[in-house]
Amino acid sequence: MSRPLLRGLLLALLATVLTGQAQAQSTAPYPDRPLRVIVPFPPGATNDLLGRNFAERLSREFGQPVIVENRGGAGTAIGAQAAATARPDGYTMLLGTVSTFVLNPALRPTTLSYDPVRDFTMVSIMAEVPLVFLANPQRQLRSLTDMVAQARANPGRLTYSSAGTATSLHLAGEMFARAANIQLTHVPYPGSAQAMLAVIGGDVAMMVEVVSGAMGSIQSGRVIPLAVTSEERMSLLPDVPTVAESGYPGFQALGWFGLALPRATPAPIVERLREATNRILAQGAMRAHFEPSGLAILGPRDAAAVEQYMDRDRERWVPLIRALNITAD
Repeated sequence: MSRPLLRGLLLALLATVLTGQAQAQSTAPYPDRPLRVIVPFPPGATNDLLGRNFAERLSREFGQPVIVENRGGAGTAIGAQAAATARPDGYTMLLGTVSTFVLNPALRPTTLSYDPVRDFTMVSIMAEVPLVFLANPQRQLRSLTDMVAQARANPGRLTYSSAGTATSLHLAGEMFARAANIQLTHVPYPGSAQAMLAVIGGDVAMMVEVVSGAMGSIQSGRVIPLAVTSEERMSLLPDVPTVAESGYPGFQALGWFGLALPRATPAPIVERLREATNRILAQGAMRAHFEPSGLAILGPRDAAAVEQYMDRDRERWVPLIRALNITAD
């Protein structure tokens, strides 16, 4: 046999082997190895606790280890970028927030290193984080009606604190001010702890905070809850009305956590993960675990419902950010 012919046969044999390996890999059941969930926050944050609880349950569903990888920083952008550039094979997920998928693109239009629509496929909206309007007890504010009356009597003099400019807490205050047609003065602090101390100490009249972070101060009587921003009243605060029932129908301002995959992930894998996630949410164990801490675990949603949720939230936040001309660039 001539050398060229032998070489050709060897190349053909090699191609056959490689093709067979590729076909075997493409038909291997998903998942057949460990997965990872990127959490764009440091360990110990609410997002991290949710991610670890979910990872444990998903591991049981899939029969594979699910590892949580913390990539905090830059308002979740570091973790989001890592997930956006991961191989789109279903083995890397991102547990992001409203900031990751809705606020950051509007707040950082020129510097954001990823695009939520271009780079991600949303799998699930797993949980919502209701907010609460809080007031200093000495300010004679017992309801949103009181707050609006004071704001109208003294335009721009009623102050509220938050965990920083361009956070969802800051924006929720601005959203309400527009809904009530009043002027409030925002006083940003480096974090929620400092913002809360400013309210307790009387440096500002009120603040917007996540319910889970406010419960200690509410229970001790150091602050008074005026209204929650969820669609319905919360079991943790059954006597506190929603903003909507306080005279502002349709008002809703929530943080939330969503699970996403890189955009090019094959559709069957996306659906496989969505089905597993929906089974976990439907079981109710996560809801029972997190409800006492003020985190609302949501029910199953199909792909269309997830997209509708995202569209409504963009309609809620993006025009507000643009109207206020706020950027974080």
